[in-house]
Amino acid sequence: MRAAPVLALLLCLGVPARAFWFGNSSDERAGELLAQMRSAYAGGDCQAALDMSETFFAEKPPANMREAAYGYMGRCYEATGSLNKAVSLYKLALGLYPENVLFSYRLALIYNQSGFPHLAAPLFLDVLKAKSDDIEATLGLARAYAAQGFLGRAKGYYSRAVILQDFGDADALEEYARCMLRKGDWAETVYIAGKGAQAAPRSPVWLLLEARALAGQGKYYNAVALLESALLLEPARGLRLERALYLLMGGLPKRAMEAAESELAAGADPLASMIKGMALYSLNRRGEAGPYLEAGRGAGPFACRIGAALLGEARERAEDACKK
Repeated sequence: MRAAPVLALLLCLGVPARAFWFGNSSDERAGELLAQMRSAYAGGDCQAALDMSETFFAEKPPANMREAAYGYMGRCYEATGSLNKAVSLYKLALGLYPENVLFSYRLALIYNQSGFPHLAAPLFLDVLKAKSDDIEATLGLARAYAAQGFLGRAKGYYSRAVILQDFGDADALEEYARCMLRKGDWAETVYIAGKGAQAAPRSPVWLLLEARALAGQGKYYNAVALLESALLLEPARGLRLERALYLLMGGLPKRAMEAAESELAAGADPLASMIKGMALYSLNRRGEAGPYLEAGRGAGPFACRIGAALLGEARERAEDACKK
C-alpha cells in the first residue's frame, strides 16, 4: 500500500500543482486547473471547484491528478448537501483507487450519518486496517456498531477511541457511557462517567449517567443523591423529574408526589403527571390516579409502559366493581 496516497498529500498538506510531473502540455493545463480547484476548495467556494471539474477531466489528466480531483469534488458535494452525488463519486473513486482509504472514510461517514451503519462498518474496518490508531475511524466504527445494536462490539471500539484520546474528549465519553447504559453495563458506565467528570467537571451529565447506572441496579436512594448533586450544577426540570421518578421507584411515593406536584404547579408536564398518577396508585388512591395516568401518556416509553399497565388494571377493577 502506498504510504501516503496522493489525496492525503493534497488535502492534508496542500501540495501545489507544480509538484506533479507534467508529461505534456495537456498535463500542464490539467495541473493548473487542479491547482485552481484546490484553491477554490480551500477558500470555501465549492461551486467554483465543481464547475472546473468538467474542463479538468476534458484534459484527460493522469491518474494521480484524477485521484486528487475526486477528493475535492467529493468534499464539495458533501459541503453543498449533494450526498447522493458524493456517494456515487466516492464509490467510483474506490473502484479506481482501492488503496486510498480516505475515500473509504468519507463514504463511511456519509453512510453513518444517513442511517446505513451496516454499510459504514466494513469501510471503517478498511481504514483501520491501514491505520489502526485513527481516532475518527475508531469512533465511527463504534457508532456504526452501536446503531446496529452490536453493543459489545461498540464497547471495544469506544474503549479504544477514548484511550487514544487520553480520555480528553467529553463528547466521546458521553457517547460511550450512554452506549453502556443501553447495554446494561453498569460498572463501565460508572467508570466512564468518572472519566467524563475529570474531562468536563462542571457538567451535570456525568452525575446523571452514574445515577441511571445505579438506578439500573436498583440503588434508587444513591441515584437520588447523585441527582441532587447534579441539580446544584444545573437546576433543570428534567433532572428534578428524574429524581422524583427514582423516589417513587425507591418506595417513597409521598415524596415523589410532592416533587411532581411542585412541577405541575409550574406548568403541565406529561412525566410529572405520570409520576403523580403512579404515586397515587401506589398509595391505593386509584380513583384519583386515572386522570394523571391519562395525562402522562407522552411521558416517555419507560414511564408510559408502567402507567399504561396501572391504568389498565385500574379500569379492570372499576369494571369489576360495576358488574357486582
